[in-house]
Amino acid sequence: MLSKYHQPLSHLDQKFDAHGNVLRFPGNTVICHVPLFTPLSNALTAVRDQIKAGPYADAFAILPPESYHMTVFEGVTEKERTRDRWPAELPLNVTLAECTRQMANKLRIFDLGCDLPLRMKLAKPDEQLKIGAMSLMPANAEEAHKLRDLRDRLAAQLGFRAPWHDSYVFHMTHSYLIKGMNLETVKRILAFHSKLYTELVSPMGIITLGAPEFCTFIDMQAFDNLFFLRRQERAA
Repeated sequence: MLSKYHQPLSHLDQKFDAHGNVLRFPGNTVICHVPLFTPLSNALTAVRDQIKAGPYADAFAILPPESYHMTVFEGVTEKERTRDRWPAELPLNVTLAECTRQMANKLRIFDLGCDLPLRMKLAKPDEQLKIGAMSLMPANAEEAHKLRDLRDRLAAQLGFRAPWHDSYVFHMTHSYLIKGMNLETVKRILAFHSKLYTELVSPMGIITLGAPEFCTFIDMQAFDNLFFLRRQERAA
């Protein structure tokens, strides 16, 4: 049985190589960007800078602030073609561009169906269990219902549902681990990162996020907005 502190390196040689060089990993996703030059962006950038100056800095591939976001619903990637990660009505060998086009058609008519902003808060220190990603949780029960309902409706609209759909942990990634670590080192790094979140992000209180965006990406360093999800006009 794996420890809760286990840190898989499944992204290694897919998103980054062992030297921290970014690799091509195209796909699409539904996210909320963290706008640049805002208190949240500045706080996450400060976290990044502390990590770069801290212990084990060479174990991380650091992401730029332009890439900071919270995923609302995981889309598809060129390399991950399984029935639970690909629209049910499309063959697994269809091009990524065609898959994105058809998903975009569905999302343009999708009703966001909830009030904005999305309101999140920093997860507790003992729930910060993923190196390189700051775990978040909905601000209250109402927000939790809003987000889970939104994810369920997106899954139904797009025709696929990941195995971890119901247990998905919202987060913001600032770096990727590119070196294996023993258990004690993992615990030290998690404690260090959690301390940074508590000091630099927690004082902000509630984190507010705007309309989710349907984005494409070539790699993990930039996510290009195709359009925002929105409420649809309903005939009286």
